Amino acid sequence: MKYILFSVYLISHILSGQQNIDNSAYFSGFFTKNRGEKKLLLLGENHSSSAASTIYPELVELLHEKDQLRTLLIEFGPSEAYFYNRYLESGDKKYLAYTIYGGFYTDWKKAWEKLYLFNKTLKKPLKVVGVDFDRTRTFGYALYNIFKTCENRPAEIDSLMNVIRQPEFYKTYTIGYPTDEGKEFVKKTKDILSRHMEFMRSALPAEDMEVVSELMGNHAVEFGGSREEDIGKNITDRIKASGEKNFLMLVGRDHTYLKPVYNNEKIRLAELLKKESSFSTLTGLILHEESQQWDEKYKNPITLYEVRDKIPWKEFSQAINKKAKQDFTVIPLTGTLEPLSEYTDYILIARNQGPIQF
Repeated sequence: MKYILFSVYLISHILSGQQNIDNSAYFSGFFTKNRGEKKLLLLGENHSSSAASTIYPELVELLHEKDQLRTLLIEFGPSEAYFYNRYLESGDKKYLAYTIYGGFYTDWKKAWEKLYLFNKTLKKPLKVVGVDFDRTRTFGYALYNIFKTCENRPAEIDSLMNVIRQPEFYKTYTIGYPTDEGKEFVKKTKDILSRHMEFMRSALPAEDMEVVSELMGNHAVEFGGSREEDIGKNITDRIKASGEKNFLMLVGRDHTYLKPVYNNEKIRLAELLKKESSFSTLTGLILHEESQQWDEKYKNPITLYEVRDKIPWKEFSQAINKKAKQDFTVIPLTGTLEPLSEYTDYILIARNQGPIQF
């Protein structure tokens, strides 16, 4: 069976056109240095471009093959990660429908399908870990899925499940940024769960109990406020608790700057993580050169020349473009590009990419 799955994966991999990430050895150099240390690779993306969804499966496969990387941190909450893990385990696309990327974007759905096929070839599977705030509706549906097969549920949990299964729950709570009403629901739900820890520990499988614990202990609760710090705390907690050594996080690229390009005093996630002594962080971002994304209203594609046109990159555009000959090229900010390293550790130039498809 494993051989058949691998064959299906290999054929689909060839037909889909694997993307070559030029100079990807730079990433392996990071992971192989001081092998006893835990390492986190950050890659900043533009959500309205297809570049990230195109290379993500290949990057995961590459880093697994070279460095045995299995843990994927995502810019969503533990509830979203729960559904990705259920999908990777089962291949049932109904679980993707609960997620924003896999349920809304065609390109990301294809990317996760590739990861599913790859995951089925592994002796030890990939694991998705959510470190951002939970979307209220997803939070509720994850709990419903976890508890629905439990017998002898406490009355409070039965009542909670009855609320979640009603059409009004779907209408009231969002998969967008949490509203005040949504945050209050999450808070009250966590209070209910805290009163039934003994039941959950005895009734739930270990992996489900781990999810519930992550939902209850999630530091991130909203889009604004102390979100950068809260995500940083979640990442640190998860990495410290993990037996794995290597971690990858694809995240909005605004989070991956060590220094803001424009005047903004807000501290960034990458800057916080660089200060953490329990693991090492390498941070970088995708820059689009002759690649497309959607406009602000997601109506029309626009072509970006970020290396040529945007600060601080344009001052070094000739040197950068000389190195970036492939569709995807990893460029460390060293040597003549070292002055740019105050902003980030590396850049990944994406050429000839289209906007994300719905």
